[in-house]
Amino acid sequence: MNTNKGFWMSGVLLALASFVALGAAVEPAAEATPVDAVWVKHERNFTFMGFTSHYSCDGLEYKLKSLLRLSGARDDLKVWSSCSEPRGGPSRIASARMTYWTLALPGSPQATAPAADTKNLGHAPKELKAAESPVSAVGQWKKVQIRAGRPREFDSGDCELVEQFDRAVLADFTLRNHASRYTCIPHQVSLNGIQTDFEVLAPLPKAAAPKPISR
Repeated sequence: MNTNKGFWMSGVLLALASFVALGAAVEPAAEATPVDAVWVKHERNFTFMGFTSHYSCDGLEYKLKSLLRLSGARDDLKVWSSCSEPRGGPSRIASARMTYWTLALPGSPQATAPAADTKNLGHAPKELKAAESPVSAVGQWKKVQIRAGRPREFDSGDCELVEQFDRAVLADFTLRNHASRYTCIPHQVSLNGIQTDFEVLAPLPKAAAPKPISR
């Protein structure tokens, strides 16, 4: 009889454990909680002068687009580059003109559309000069970690580029828990040179196109 009682108690405990586990499984993660936000347009010039790695125009565009998307920029971002090497090879000095949209919390200083940076526009496409007011959206907090090889688009040779992007561009994004440490050594590749972590207000997966804010 004691044996049967033991089996019965074990069954009850197992059922309770399963119920608790099920509840934990269906509870949404904090990062997946929808957050009211607005899209804000940014325009920025970015000039890269590295000692360890040099990029072609196409290479710089690819890396910058990858960093922008990883950091939560909207998919319709644009990057135009110019390089000192006329034949399309790696250039010691490479620059880019970027236009992109980031999410901001309504009412925050970042939610105010910045004035267009028209200095040194050169022959950039006309759409860069078009003003755009913030539009409503829904986002979520997303954890981002960048290391050499994680994500695979970046390796140890990208240390200087990632560090410069961190310092010059990430201020346009809504971040929290931002912690970075770089050991970029000129003319050397450091395997552990890139270590940056942050949470960014990013768009929901396959989110619908945002609608203009009612005025």
